[in-house]
Amino acid sequence: MGQQIEILSTEMIGDVLVVDTNRTLGGQDGESYGDSDTARSQKTFPARLSVRLMDLDPHINRVFTLSNTLTLRRSGGWTGGQVERVSESIAEFFLFYPAE
Repeated sequence: MGQQIEILSTEMIGDVLVVDTNRTLGGQDGESYGDSDTARSQKTFPARLSVRLMDLDPHINRVFTLSNTLTLRRSGGWTGGQVERVSESIAEFFLFYPAE
């Protein structure tokens, strides 16, 4: 149940990964979280997604969500495998039951 989010593009710039999707994940004001405890205290989709990503990879130390774009900062930079894991987690964010 739910819809898979399509990852339109990813761009690595040093420690930053920019992920463009086909779904709106938050409003036009943007939301930014630097730790999962702060994000956990909020009930918005960007906060929940930030928690999910920071729990997936403890080296992610900033998640900024603006409409359909996420900007993630990871100390130590990114490898292809890390980008793939994060992209999969984002793509499945709106899925509540696994596909059979």
